[in-house]
Amino acid sequence: MAAGLVLAVLLFEYTYRPALHRYLPFLPAVFLAALFFGRPAGLFATLLSAALGDDMVDLLRHGNAPEPKEMLFILLYAAIGCATAWLIEALHGAVNKLLTAEAETSLLLDELAHRTRNDLMMVASVLGLQAMRQSDPHARAALESAVTRVRVIAEAQERLRKTGKQGQVEVAAYLRALGHGLAELLRDVRPIVVRVKATPMAVDAPVAVSIGLIANELVTNAFKYAFPDGQGGTVQITLEPAGEGIVLSVEDDGVGIPPSKKDGLGARLVQLLASHLGGTVQSMPRERGHGVRVVLPIKPVAAVAAVATVASDT
Repeated sequence: MAAGLVLAVLLFEYTYRPALHRYLPFLPAVFLAALFFGRPAGLFATLLSAALGDDMVDLLRHGNAPEPKEMLFILLYAAIGCATAWLIEALHGAVNKLLTAEAETSLLLDELAHRTRNDLMMVASVLGLQAMRQSDPHARAALESAVTRVRVIAEAQERLRKTGKQGQVEVAAYLRALGHGLAELLRDVRPIVVRVKATPMAVDAPVAVSIGLIANELVTNAFKYAFPDGQGGTVQITLEPAGEGIVLSVEDDGVGIPPSKKDGLGARLVQLLASHLGGTVQSMPRERGHGVRVVLPIKPVAAVAAVATVASDT
């Protein structure tokens, strides 16, 4: 088809070569007039350029009418110029409609994320009230764990709303906010510092939620088992790119996990979330404390302008 179009233009040039060379330079002027000043300007440029051609000037000066073939070319040129002006106007309208639709969609998604976050925070508040009324410590602990998990998802919705990018979350800022919230919620009066060191990167929202839930479970386990009897210490959350994916690690400098401890719901949830993303969970041997490394074969969908690693303490 492309070759056919080229050959058709070549035939057209051989048929109307003198007139084509006279009128062809006017087409960019018609295009630019319609593009910048609208369809009326494009139509005016078409008619004016057709009127100023050699054939029309010769008709006005000497009364020599153009030959039928020349007149046919002038009419064809005017038709092409008018069609160009109409087409550019139609493209302008289509682009404006697309921009309007995109703005409306972005607004609706922002409103949806805001409402979802508020609904999740309401659920977390209800669960928190139920936890306060429980006399059974196991039931209270289960409800408090549910509260933290719901808040992790709510925080992801808030980050999704603030980024302005549809379906993407800047995961470094998300983890810093998550670490701050977990520290305030879990440490009570213990001198425990939650440190977040993350490379800025954007990932899809479902992936960000999974990363947040994994970090939540690992940090919660560190608070439960690494610092007994009011001890203090540091919990380090690290997120960084590695090879074809990203690595999330949580380390503490506490007493470590007892050897006799069996995997609980939190550990099983970490394994499930990591396997769902195609990743692996590895224990990190340390002289003091305990560490867990989660390798996820997930490529960030976008790099953030500030690529420097950002660290924060809570």
